[in-house]
Amino acid sequence: MSEKLNIALVAPLVTPIGPPFLGGAQVLLHDLALGLAGRSHNVTLFAANGSRLADKNGQTPPNLRIEEVTVKSGELAPADFQSMGENFDAGAFFRQGELFLQSFLKINAAGSFDIAHAHAFDWPAYALGPLSQTPVVHTIHLPSVDPHINAILATTYRETGRSRAVTVSEACARTYAEDFPFDRVIYNGIDTAEIPFGPGGEGFLLFAGRMAPEKGPDLAIEIARQSGRKLLLAGGIYDQRFFDEKIKPVVNADPNLDYLGPLDRKALHELMGRAEGVLFPSRWEEPFGLVLAESLAAGTPVVSWQRGAAPEIVTDGQTGFLVPFMDIAAAAEAAGKLGQLDRQECRRQVETRFGLEKMLDDYIDYYREVIA
Repeated sequence: MSEKLNIALVAPLVTPIGPPFLGGAQVLLHDLALGLAGRSHNVTLFAANGSRLADKNGQTPPNLRIEEVTVKSGELAPADFQSMGENFDAGAFFRQGELFLQSFLKINAAGSFDIAHAHAFDWPAYALGPLSQTPVVHTIHLPSVDPHINAILATTYRETGRSRAVTVSEACARTYAEDFPFDRVIYNGIDTAEIPFGPGGEGFLLFAGRMAPEKGPDLAIEIARQSGRKLLLAGGIYDQRFFDEKIKPVVNADPNLDYLGPLDRKALHELMGRAEGVLFPSRWEEPFGLVLAESLAAGTPVVSWQRGAAPEIVTDGQTGFLVPFMDIAAAAEAAGKLGQLDRQECRRQVETRFGLEKMLDDYIDYYREVIA
């Protein structure tokens, strides 16, 4: 096997890959593609039209190219995590299947790819993968929320002896344990060199994430209010109705609340470094929580629930505080103690455990294992 691999990355098609990013999975895929290319592997990203990948110098490496998949505006909608599986859109489902079939056929027709690595949380992608002549592996970025996806992955495991899937935390893996085992857990990695260490000290709290119920920006508002601190909210509007009803009117009525909209990564990381702390009150079993790792890399401790992947990222009492789920009063009390924590220790733990280079090592090792 050649030292250099020819790798096809298959993206979720609901949005282009590039800033402003819809969520952590899109950020991860962007960094993975650039990181693999930086290791001299040949990388092709199959992604929705409008995707763009550029390194810190604004350049796209010559061994990284984008194969655009044409998705019309509004053709595919972001997943509704509050009613997963209840509002089935047959048109979008079959169109999605057609687009993934197109991508996998191109991958096989090329005859040059060593492996295809899919990141889409979509039934057609999982169903088509085992039929591909090119080995296909999946990273699952979401907890178990769709029994149809669980069933197709369980079938793959039952018939082949491997799920051909990894996930991003032990907590996420546990949500699928009744259906199938993952090949591996590979933590998301971040390029800490691109996140400046911040001194904090400006007294405000920060919520960073999409404006959607599962991420809990409304809960962050309640925590900040009870703690008596100013709160800045940064992130794109994922659920317009939720934002219009639960966030916008509250922010407009309170001078201690400020909605900044979506920020580019440089601006977000700089803001994290200035904050006294980051609030991360997700309603769901958070599969990883890239914001947690990014915040700690900036030196900023966090307050989160003691559930999901947060205990794998945050060391309670050292890099933040983990409190019982939905205990707003406990979270507000913890927010008042964030200034007591060692910001250098926050940075050190992320560099040791969640660096980009470690993630790249783990994925390349996994690719070679599957290909062999």
